Amino acid sequence: MAKNFHTDNKAFMLYKDWEDIFQALDSSEEIGELVMALFAYAKRGESPKLSGGAKIAFLMMRAAIERDGIAWEEMCAQRSECGKKGGRPKKSDESGNTDEKAEQTAASADNAEEKPQGINDTAEKPKAFSQTKRFSEKAKKADKDIDIDKEKDKEIDIDKDKDTEKEKEKDIDREKDTDVAKSVVKSFGTHKNIMLTSEQYNELESRCRSVGLSLESYISKLSQWLFTKGRHCTDPYRIISGWLDNDSKRKTAAKPKERQGCDLSWYDDFAMNFDLSKFL
Repeated sequence: MAKNFHTDNKAFMLYKDWEDIFQALDSSEEIGELVMALFAYAKRGESPKLSGGAKIAFLMMRAAIERDGIAWEEMCAQRSECGKKGGRPKKSDESGNTDEKAEQTAASADNAEEKPQGINDTAEKPKAFSQTKRFSEKAKKADKDIDIDKEKDKEIDIDKDKDTEKEKEKDIDREKDTDVAKSVVKSFGTHKNIMLTSEQYNELESRCRSVGLSLESYISKLSQWLFTKGRHCTDPYRIISGWLDNDSKRKTAAKPKERQGCDLSWYDDFAMNFDLSKFL
């Protein structure tokens, strides 16, 4: 009977790179709902109703659990098929004692029938014939064993090739999962109302660092402004990117005496008083 990974497999895989996804969730309640949803799907095949970031994370993790489960079912099917074929045929004793005794008994019986009365029992011809026959049969048996070993080696090579292909497919799936993780949206700012993907955040942080500016300052100011005005920003990346471009140009064009020390007040007023309505 074919195995089903939902009901027959007692375990499922949790990948280390999922840690970032769990940490990106807003609350412990969402994390708990996601964990219970994973167990429900792995054990019973259920897909609970989730929303927001937990839903996106579940869809990605569910695909990985299903992929691993199918691989487990295929492995069980292969083992079952090998069990039906039976074990490897037993080889005869290397010393050949059993075969030699049987052949010697047969040779003795043949000699007793073929020898005419009055012939000496120590005649050499029957003995030489028996030895030649014995060595011939042992050579045939050895050839059969070699052929069997070659077939087994071929089967092992085929299984290794299949395992290699499966590992390649798993690597491709892991790369896809990593790409999905990069696109997961995280909340930033004092009021957690600035939504950026990991890729967007890293790109803005790199640009700020290259010109000596602070990304956290931009995020905090935008977060406070949205909270004060009671608004929701659909594309904070575009707004912060525009601020960063303008401040970078000002900082590059400014004379050394106009930007002494680490005083960033020269762009604080611009960031706080900038009219966001045309971007929202």
